Amino acid sequence: MTDLYGSPVLKIEQRSSQLEYQIADANDQVVAVAGQVSGPKPRKGLRALLGSGLGNARVVVQVSGAGGAPLFYVDHQTGAPVAIVAPDGTLIGRYDHQPAAEAHQIAAARLTGQVPTMTHRLVDAHDRPVCEIAWTLRLGGGEYQAWAPVACDFTDLGGRRVAHVDVHAATFKDRYDLQVMFQLDEPLRTLVIAAPLAYDLTRS
Repeated sequence: MTDLYGSPVLKIEQRSSQLEYQIADANDQVVAVAGQVSGPKPRKGLRALLGSGLGNARVVVQVSGAGGAPLFYVDHQTGAPVAIVAPDGTLIGRYDHQPAAEAHQIAAARLTGQVPTMTHRLVDAHDRPVCEIAWTLRLGGGEYQAWAPVACDFTDLGGRRVAHVDVHAATFKDRYDLQVMFQLDEPLRTLVIAAPLAYDLTRS
């Protein structure tokens, strides 16, 4: 049986409008689960169609192994990088994104007709960059067209592509298929695994 850190392929799936996730390997064997342990709960049922209702609240999701032991926490507060924290409270690193700059780039793309770019970073506990995340965006259909991320590539400081994520967006049940290319050292290993959850929380 593989575990969260030993599987090169992870399927990270949100189970409902709540911040509850199941993480499985390539054979659909559950290797970890994640659930909210702090902060207000998102709206449920039809009310969730109006948005999560979380506003700028701080929310924390705990990731636990198949046996129930906590592995790390994903701590999100609007306006700040998402913190990845060890069970003993030690900061592992952060998922760094710039929502204001991204909104500006997307608005500019509407005027120029160009494809907008979206790049995030993983930094260690001392805010030193360890990885760049370059997103692929696609323009959606329908009356209200919008650019949406569909995939991303993780590149380490040496320029090596170390991981890839495919995004399968759905109402309340997004899924992220993560492929890790190499055996990664810490903290990069945990940060890459946590990145899809961190990104999902930024959208909640």
